[in-house]
Amino acid sequence: MQNTPTKTHPDAKPNRRIVLFCGILLLASLGSVYAWSFFTNPLCETYGWSNMQASWVFSLAVAGLGLSAAYTGPKVSKLGSRKLMFRSAAFFAGGYLISALALHLKNLPLLYLGYGVIGGIGLGTGYVTCVTTIAGWFPDKKGFATGLVVMGFGIGALLMSKLIAPYALSAANNSLPHTFLYIGLAFCVIMPLACLGIHSPPSSTANAAPITVAETIQHNAGVQIKLWAVCFLYSLAGLGIISLQSPLFQKIAGVADPSLDKLTLAAMGATLIGWTSLSNSLGRLFWASVSDKIGRVNTFIAMLSSAAVVFLILPHVHSPVFFSILLAYTLASYGGGFGTIPSLISDLYGPKRMSAVHGKILTGWASAGLIAPPAFGYLKDHYPEHAANYAFYSCAIVLLLSCALVATFKSLHLKTTSIPAINHAADDPD
Repeated sequence: MQNTPTKTHPDAKPNRRIVLFCGILLLASLGSVYAWSFFTNPLCETYGWSNMQASWVFSLAVAGLGLSAAYTGPKVSKLGSRKLMFRSAAFFAGGYLISALALHLKNLPLLYLGYGVIGGIGLGTGYVTCVTTIAGWFPDKKGFATGLVVMGFGIGALLMSKLIAPYALSAANNSLPHTFLYIGLAFCVIMPLACLGIHSPPSSTANAAPITVAETIQHNAGVQIKLWAVCFLYSLAGLGIISLQSPLFQKIAGVADPSLDKLTLAAMGATLIGWTSLSNSLGRLFWASVSDKIGRVNTFIAMLSSAAVVFLILPHVHSPVFFSILLAYTLASYGGGFGTIPSLISDLYGPKRMSAVHGKILTGWASAGLIAPPAFGYLKDHYPEHAANYAFYSCAIVLLLSCALVATFKSLHLKTTSIPAINHAADDPD
């Protein structure tokens, strides 16, 4: 039987606000992957794995996200949003269940397969589908809407590190296999329920003509390569820091106050993850909204260059509080990149091509995921005294390179055309 896109009965017009809410809930579930460093120390201490080995789990998940997004992007309009989101839920929740079995068997390759490969497929399938769907429902508020939905991705790490994971760990009596099992079962319920509220946007929106830019760049491989490189470079910085932020912070806090025990330091590390996750989330919404006002390219230059400066300052910071504030800003800028790049792609290629191009660009994220976390884990294993400084200076360099690349888009003279909102008089109460 041929697959057809999800269609809404003409008498049952979906409320786009409900679609937006369900999209945020789905991306919040998927965004729990950003709390991976919460499990880094417990896994290393329980199973004797190195930081680099534990980081590979996160790397494979991010790689799976990018590759599956590239595969899914061109299929969103054909298969329909709801079907793809159900597929995302099945893979992502299933990844947690397989991970629980892997930890029970003490089998690291199976953990790579479950959380990394299978969970990563769920991540990419859901991410690109959700962002494309929301952009289609809100052509009049593109930057704000996509920023809001990807903000949910950042909120997921906050919920995981401060609520879901600690509660599951406590309910499991500190058993990591049971912790992953409980989390997986929770997502088996939450994500399918949210999928019921997802609807493909009106076909008139999905098939709209390109908004800006001359036809000459529609198939310009050089522009896509630059977009890919921008995404790859800022992802190197963001993913590298995310993968080790808790251990790095615990070391600084431990030096500042040697009386702190491991449990206290672990709790402080979880708080940092929550704090930076919130910043990551708000950065996605803030910078995406700013881009509606000052333009996508100017926004990228401002957030990437300022984050690079902060990374140059971090090696000289010894206060845990000041450190957490500065680190939160860098991750707000990292999140801002993902909040803004869908709108930049839409400006360049038009909404009709957005999902396909967005999927390709996210392979830059996947490539960074394969490199940064293991590399930073290697530094932590082999150069524990200087790992943080090496990491921070490396992040500053790649962000400045990314900033230089995105500045070349100024010559394209992007301008967005005003697009009317979808008529929701029948479904929006106001």
